[in-house]
Amino acid sequence: MFFDSHCHLSSPQLASQIGDVMQRARDANVTRVLNIADSLPNSREVLIQAQELQSRGFDIFATVGVHPQKALEFDGSTINELREMAKHPLVCAIGEIGLDYVYDDGHPEYPGATREVQETVFRAQLDLAVELNLPVVIHNREADDALLKVVEDYQGKVRGVFHCFGSSTGVAMRVLALGFHLGFTGLITFKNAESVRDVARLCPLDKTLIETDAPYLAPVPFRGKANEPSFVPLVAKQLAEIHNLPIEEIGEITTRNACELFGVG
Repeated sequence: MFFDSHCHLSSPQLASQIGDVMQRARDANVTRVLNIADSLPNSREVLIQAQELQSRGFDIFATVGVHPQKALEFDGSTINELREMAKHPLVCAIGEIGLDYVYDDGHPEYPGATREVQETVFRAQLDLAVELNLPVVIHNREADDALLKVVEDYQGKVRGVFHCFGSSTGVAMRVLALGFHLGFTGLITFKNAESVRDVARLCPLDKTLIETDAPYLAPVPFRGKANEPSFVPLVAKQLAEIHNLPIEEIGEITTRNACELFGVG
């Protein structure tokens, strides 16, 4: 069994063929999926989709949250709406939230929120996670030091995962010291991603999650194509090779980790 702990089922590439996508996941022994939100409107969409898929017999759970690239959409009423949605029993985390120093107001083609605005929005959602005792799903793009500085302010109060981990081993050690999990994607299968495999080697198995980030970052041999939950066993296969363990054991460990972190069965 495998748990895809981070995917975007509401993306057009997946939503347009969701029945087939979920059947392929089931055929690949992917038994649980965490459907990730990236904005307030998308949080509503993700939750509705999770409810519909649950009614069809799939174990789908949801997050609610505002991605740093959408931080400009965050206003005074946003946190109250997120709070209400987060009370739904299928919502098991706040996310994805964090900092993105690529898509900030300095990007020439896709300018986003300033770094100060991103941090304000990030902290507001971390406060919500503390209030509701929910884990967080953290997005980090080229913001290692600034992001860790914020998370360190919440040490012992917030738990969660740094998803799609791609930073250095030094950053990984700091994240693990804060008690967080690391999420590994198809990146771990890329030929030029030895640094990600180095992180996977040092990450304790009880702090390891697997994810697709579908429809992005499809693993080898599907690199360049739309990703989907049925591909998450390929991430597990790479981890099995790294740790010299059977893939079934990696599936069991990472599923247990995700279930415990997100409080789902």
